[in-house]
Amino acid sequence: MWIAAGAGALLLVVVAVTAGLLWGRGSPAVGADEADTHAAAPACSSVPRQEVRELVPDAALETSAHGPMDNADSSTCVWTSVGTEGPPRSLHVDFTAHFTDKAGDVSGARAADRRLEQLAPIGGLEGAEPVPELGEGALVWPGTSDGTSAEVAFRRDNMLIQVFYGGDADGGGGMGYDAARDSAIGLAEQVAASL
Repeated sequence: MWIAAGAGALLLVVVAVTAGLLWGRGSPAVGADEADTHAAAPACSSVPRQEVRELVPDAALETSAHGPMDNADSSTCVWTSVGTEGPPRSLHVDFTAHFTDKAGDVSGARAADRRLEQLAPIGGLEGAEPVPELGEGALVWPGTSDGTSAEVAFRRDNMLIQVFYGGDADGGGGMGYDAARDSAIGLAEQVAASL
C-alpha cells in the first residue's frame, strides 16, 4: 500500500513538472511589464537578410537560439561562411530584452542601460570609440586582438543589442578593423531601424 501511494505521489510530481515545463516553454521566467517596449527578443529572421548576405557571402545560419533569462528574454544568431566558396566570415547578433523587475524598482530600460554601462570599460581599449548615431552609451571596439573583427553594443528602450563581425577580406588575409567596424555599425543601424 505504501509503495502504491509513493508511486502515485511520484507520478503526480512528474506530471506536474512536465506540464509546467511544456506550458512555460518559450516564455521568459518573468514577463515583460506593460512599460517595457519590447516584450521579447526578436528572432533571427528580423536581421536584414540582404545585409547578412552582403557581409557573409554564402551565409549559413549556424546558431539560432532563443530563450528566457533572469528578468529578460534573449536570442542569439550566428551566421558563418566557413567552409564555403567565399571568404570565411562570421556575424553574431545578440538581442536581450530586459524586463522590469517583479518589485517594479528597476525598469527594463534601466536594466538594459545598466548592462550597457557595464561594457563602458571596453571604451578604454585601443580602437574603441563611441557610436553616437546608435544612441547614448553605444560603443564599437576591436572584437579580436588581431584587429580582423569589430563588436558593437547599443540599446533601444529595454533591448540591448550586440553585433560582432569579422573574418577574412575578399582578396584573402584578415579583414581590416576599419572595414569590420564600418560593416558592424552599418548592420547595427539597420537592426536599430527595424526595432
